Amino acid sequence: MAVISRRTFLAGSAAALGTTTLAACGNPTTLPESMQVVRAGSGGPSRGGILYFGLSTDPANLDPHLSTGSASDYLRQLAYNGLVQYNGAGEIVGDLAAEFGWADELTYKVKLRSGVTFHDGSPMTAEDVVFSFRRMMDKETAAASGPLLTQVTSVEAPDATTVTFTLKQPDVAFPFALAAPTSNVVSKKWIEAGANTKTQVMGTGPFRFVERIPGVSTTFVRFEHYFESGLPYLNGIVFQPMSDDYARVMALRTATVDMIDYVPATHVGVISENPRLRFASDKTFGFGFVGFVTSKRPFDDVRVRKAIAMSINRRSVLDTALLGHGRPMDGALMSETFAPYARGLDGTMPYDPEQARFLLKQAGQEGLTLPVVTTSSYSVIARPAQAMLPGLRAAGLNVNLTQQEWLTFRASVTDKVFPVHSWGTAPKFGDPASLGDFIGSTGTFAKYLDFADDKIDELLAQGRKTSEQSLRDEIYLDIEKRALELVPMTYTVRREQGEAHYTYVKGYEHPPKGAWTATALRRTWMEKTA
Repeated sequence: MAVISRRTFLAGSAAALGTTTLAACGNPTTLPESMQVVRAGSGGPSRGGILYFGLSTDPANLDPHLSTGSASDYLRQLAYNGLVQYNGAGEIVGDLAAEFGWADELTYKVKLRSGVTFHDGSPMTAEDVVFSFRRMMDKETAAASGPLLTQVTSVEAPDATTVTFTLKQPDVAFPFALAAPTSNVVSKKWIEAGANTKTQVMGTGPFRFVERIPGVSTTFVRFEHYFESGLPYLNGIVFQPMSDDYARVMALRTATVDMIDYVPATHVGVISENPRLRFASDKTFGFGFVGFVTSKRPFDDVRVRKAIAMSINRRSVLDTALLGHGRPMDGALMSETFAPYARGLDGTMPYDPEQARFLLKQAGQEGLTLPVVTTSSYSVIARPAQAMLPGLRAAGLNVNLTQQEWLTFRASVTDKVFPVHSWGTAPKFGDPASLGDFIGSTGTFAKYLDFADDKIDELLAQGRKTSEQSLRDEIYLDIEKRALELVPMTYTVRREQGEAHYTYVKGYEHPPKGAWTATALRRTWMEKTA
């Protein structure tokens, strides 16, 4: 991937800033040098400047309701808004919603902000909100938020500024669905006019999409008519794809970029010790796992799945792959940050190669050949996959590890080309109800595993409609115990993950709870440029 110097972007005029689509080839749009100037604020944050961001992947699909990973969420959350969002502390606050909450246990009511316009100048209306959520709920869209909206029976606009959601049963996790990075509001008129949402972007967000040049850059500039007074502070943000960890870190250390995502574990120490840099991270969300296609032999046998789970030396994986930046996961999937019961399950899935050998022998699978696929695009996924190999081989498994580029890997997992995959991800939101995405029969990850269990589904349904915290904890504890018995996937390590930026970049916050989100970039500013 090409690394572009700042000056490449600053020479020339702003004549091309009206472009709102993917550029197939050529040079990046030239931005006027005046946009780089940072001016001191009058008793508040400085204004102006262009933030250069080294991004770990090059998102090719910019549809507001789809997701190809957290990197793509960075881009869409600049140009689009949801009804609610997470603030820097991880709490749900209003976005397009001026007021929001439960009218009764089955009705969620939203009062919209006034004076919100799309980037084409047209007003945002309740009709657009209704259209957007119906699009997300349409299975043909395959929206990332779709599984979170399954309890919604109708979305209506009783008047021009109000939207009501009617649910089939109580769902205490519903506000998390509204705050998801892909629960964005789009222009009904724009979509129905035939917009290609994969390559074109037009929302209500603080930044307006200029262009994407594959492998080179994706450029956004300030939307002058954004509804939040004074925002954004930056004149623009330029994302440069840098899939190589070393190149991304070096681009930051040499001030080619101001900020990067996915700080590799191998460089956390170097960055944290640099007084000019800040590492913003959490140890709550990101985790690694090994998933089994449970419909394929011999992985339809729980003994085989458990044997593999007990062959993974998680402490060794953590120390080898992530240099200790995280924690082994030998119990619950959910973090104790938002699941109080979680620590009680520690040690449920220990490293025990002798027991693993016994289980394989019992299942008639001694010397089993284990085809595993992972991705080479993210070191936080690839390194743990590599580091678990010695433990697996010590249990007598003949492991064949295949590494693929991110989108190819995603396709392989979706199509179940390999019976086993090693991945890394995070819960969609900070609540045990997000377990449904992994082990509920309608969950995205469960579908990759061909996994369904009536008891788990029943408990998940109970958990979502139960508001009393102690009862919820009991329900989700039972769910996690059941998942550890059936082993549709086995968890490896919970990793520290975050972004790094120069200390002159201000206002950026990495939420400690809630969910991974890039909305903090909407409120970021620079005191100076490098």
